[in-house]
Amino acid sequence: MTHENPPFAIAVEAGSEGVSPIRIRAAIAALERFGVTIATFEDAGFPELGERGPRLDAVTQAAFAAPLSGATGLVPLVRVTAVEPFHLATQLATLDYASQGRAGWIGEVDGGALEAAAFDRAPLDGPESRRAELDDTIEVLGRLWDSWEDDAVIRDTATGRYLDRDKLHYADFEGARFSVKGPSIIPRPHQGLLPTFAVSGSAAPELIDVALIRERTVLEASAAAGQADTQGIKRAVVEVSFALDARGSAAVDRAGSRASETEAAGRLHYSGDSAGLAELITEVASFANGVRLLPADFGVDVQELGRAVLPSLRRAGVFASPRSGEHLRDALGLAHPVNRYAATAL
Repeated sequence: MTHENPPFAIAVEAGSEGVSPIRIRAAIAALERFGVTIATFEDAGFPELGERGPRLDAVTQAAFAAPLSGATGLVPLVRVTAVEPFHLATQLATLDYASQGRAGWIGEVDGGALEAAAFDRAPLDGPESRRAELDDTIEVLGRLWDSWEDDAVIRDTATGRYLDRDKLHYADFEGARFSVKGPSIIPRPHQGLLPTFAVSGSAAPELIDVALIRERTVLEASAAAGQADTQGIKRAVVEVSFALDARGSAAVDRAGSRASETEAAGRLHYSGDSAGLAELITEVASFANGVRLLPADFGVDVQELGRAVLPSLRRAGVFASPRSGEHLRDALGLAHPVNRYAATAL
């Protein structure tokens, strides 16, 4: 069942380390050691992709990290306009199997001219088209994951049947820009439906599990989290970019590029000592269910986070690390979802 007092989650962005498997390995090892709830993996968008150089896509990064981790949730950011929904459902379900139920995903829409040209698609016009694209993708992923009932695989050696075909269902989805028949080509994920994250206001509230709050001030973030709760969204996670003072490295010297990105994205930003970040997170915990932290320099800032900030939050009772082998839905206090097709068959 859903927790009445869900655990406070701490997610840390690790996508900057996706330039090589060696750096991904080191990043996930650090996050496992420090006991954060989630590692997120963000792709470079357009035109930043060319400016930052090549790196592994977000889902591949998360998949590579799966066997290297045992407690940390793995949540890639996917720009849904750059993927085929049927294949995305398979990729994410496979990630959930590889991680033994620790996968989630962040849905986002680009839809600009550069991305559209790269994938030979028509650009999306306006926020309504972008929201409809994300809504359709989330809906069809859920249908595909539910297209196998939990007990569809029977392995009946007496009759030679691997599947109970009555437990497989068509997705039968018709959207504005794509249609999917289904069913999926792999069984239902461990978690049933992977936790779906999206920026608050970018998708229909009933389709997402976790609203990402992108606001420039704590007051605005609190109001947005309250609105998400009113809309029935189960969890709210506030995004915070940060740079921490470290021995031989002042936060202000590393905060520049991340601060400018944050200004453009509309996120909270913190630059200073570890005690100040712990205070900010504690304040956020009074109105939200977690934070997604985006370090200015992963190597420096995450080490300081693990050395000073997280222990302080544990001592204060604000944060507790997930258990090894725990499903991400459980770590977030989310119930295991009923299969929509099994429910209608009763």
